[in-house]
Amino acid sequence: MDLQIRTNGTKMTDELRDFIERRSAKLDHLIDHVVDAQLELRTNRQRGGAEMTVAQITVHTRRLIFRAEERATEPAKAVDEAVDKLARQIRRYHDKRTDRKRRLPTAEVINELASPRAGRSDDGRFDADDQDDDGDDDESRNGVVRTKRFSIKPMPVEEALEQLELLGHDFYLFHNADEDQINLLYRRRDGSFGLLAPSRS
Repeated sequence: MDLQIRTNGTKMTDELRDFIERRSAKLDHLIDHVVDAQLELRTNRQRGGAEMTVAQITVHTRRLIFRAEERATEPAKAVDEAVDKLARQIRRYHDKRTDRKRRLPTAEVINELASPRAGRSDDGRFDADDQDDDGDDDESRNGVVRTKRFSIKPMPVEEALEQLELLGHDFYLFHNADEDQINLLYRRRDGSFGLLAPSRS
């Protein structure tokens, strides 16, 4: 796996780079068809004076995105825990794929999501994590404290549901290939799913 490393405030030493290469090699036999793999290391000084490093690993395959993030006082420890977390995520995904009883909505539920009534949440809230991103901007403008930019590709609702569960997010913004428009898929508080789609005028 050709892992691209980006740092922000983290000192990259030869020892740390060697450690990253050894640990990331663990993922090679778990995942195929990798088209892009990135590791971002961000180190910030906390209020108490101690430094904290966030390690975020993002792996793009031909049709899925795997991502794991961990933080620790030492960069190597953050990387170590992020690799382990990503490995568990990949194994869970493979287990679900081979388990015929995995919990995915039926065709009837998917059709209901795509209906005009879909997307009406009881509380209208989206307590959600961020989607995978290509970049962000933490500068505050007009009350917006963070802007995230990410690429999206056309996919059916079924694949978007699978990606939402894989990433463990509460919402997923995607290009609905069946309707050729941007949709927002989200998890409701009762565990069911909703789909927000613009009406066609």
